Formats: sequence, structure tokens, C-alpha cells
Amino acid sequence: MQGTVVSSEPVVVQNLSVPIVDLPRALHGVRIAHISDLHFRRWDDVTRSAQELLLTLDYDLLAVTGDLGNFRRNWQKSGDLARQFFEPIAERGAIYAVLGNHDDPRLADVDLPLRYLRNESVSLDLSGVTLTLAGVDQSSPSAENLAVALKGQHAHGPTILLAHYPSTIYRLGAARVHLVLSGHTHGGQIHMPKWGCLWTNDRIPRRMSQGLHDVAGTAIHISSGVGVSLPLLMRWNCPPEVAILTLISSPAFVDSASERQTSTPNPLFSGSFV
Repeated sequence: MQGTVVSSEPVVVQNLSVPIVDLPRALHGVRIAHISDLHFRRWDDVTRSAQELLLTLDYDLLAVTGDLGNFRRNWQKSGDLARQFFEPIAERGAIYAVLGNHDDPRLADVDLPLRYLRNESVSLDLSGVTLTLAGVDQSSPSAENLAVALKGQHAHGPTILLAHYPSTIYRLGAARVHLVLSGHTHGGQIHMPKWGCLWTNDRIPRRMSQGLHDVAGTAIHISSGVGVSLPLLMRWNCPPEVAILTLISSPAFVDSASERQTSTPNPLFSGSFV
């Protein structure tokens, strides 16, 4: 993995190279912008900064991995702010999104310039190669249907899965997925010196609270997100981010901690904070 961090207060840009085993030559260099956890509650400097970055950065498609909303009862306001945020960005290319645990399902009915993937997949023709982009609805525990989401996979091209919860990767089983994009953790929101994040907000190891990792041969990028949520409406040593993921062909994977992650999650510091 190769990466750089570019300061753009109050939001940072993460530029990451994502090795994909047997990636077709035509897809080498494809760029995916990844954002998550916007938690729209008001228009502020962070929201404006994230929008400005997405209007200037170079990428081929934009993936949004859930939690546009803040509180479900405010879904209409979240929808209005999402429209303000995404309308100018949509002129740059396709936007695909999934619902997260803070999202009222009615958000998917709001007229927004993006496509929600609700337990479904789409086939994207990029440089003559078909890439499968799948997404699971995780607005509630009963909403998710991973098997249906992956049913439309193209046999010969790579598959990218959008899933709000990073722990989804442990439920893939024998499914053929090359890259998972997730959020939910907010990167931990608060990082302590020599300790790292206090909690991951999901059943994953604390060291996987953000960044690029490998789980049993499948790459996963976990966004630090843009917004904040309870129990603490603050970030410390964990800035909001926009990630640009560049796909590269590679026979092997090295994650952002230069070590391989096994498929067994660490139960410590997991939780269900919502």
C-alpha cells in the first residue's frame, strides 16, 4: 500500500493505492473517491470543505458508504442538506451510495443525484472491462441481504462491495469480493497517544478503525468519515477525510499497518454505539 495525506483544513485527503490481485490491465489506475458518515445536521465548514474537495479532486466515480442522516426523525432535513451537497458534485460523474444505521429508509426516496444500492449490484463498463459495484442496505439489521446484493456479480471482472459496517467483511464467506468500502467507525473520532482510538463502533480490531487493510485476501478501506455522532460530538487527532483510492494490479496485498489481518475479529473494544 502506498499513500499520502494532504492537508486541507478542516478535511484531509487520503491518497491510497489499493492492490487488487489479477486486476485487469484496463482497470489499473481507476480512481474511486470514498466518503462516509456525513451525518448531515447543518451546513458548516467541514461540510463545505468536503464538497469543495470533491469538486476539485480527480476520480472516476464516487462511493458513499452510509449515514447521510443524523437522527432518523430528521431525515427530511438530512435529505435537503444532502441535495445541497451532492448536486454540484454530480456534474462530475456517477455517485453510488448505501444506507447506514443512522439513515431512515425514506432517505432513499428523496430526489438526490445519486443511486442507492439496496441489496443490489450494478455493472459498470470501465475501459471495456465490467466492474461489479454492489451495495447492502444496513439501515436496520433486518434490511441487509448480502447474498442478493452479490447475486448480480459479473463472472470475469472485479467486485467492489459498499457496506456501512466494516464487520460485513467477516460475513462474506466464499463470496468473491475484491474490495470492500465501509465507514461507521469515524476512525474512532478520538485517538489517544500510544493507544489509538477508544472504540471502533463495530466488531473489528481497534487497529482497523480506519485505513486500508486485508482480511483473508480481501482488501477493505474503512473511511474516517466526515461528520460526528454520539456519544461524543467531537474529533480529536482524527480529522474528517475524503479518500481517493487508486486501483493497481498486484500479486499480493500489504495493508496500511504492514501486517496481514486474519479473518477473526477481536471482540475487545467492539460495540453498538448508534
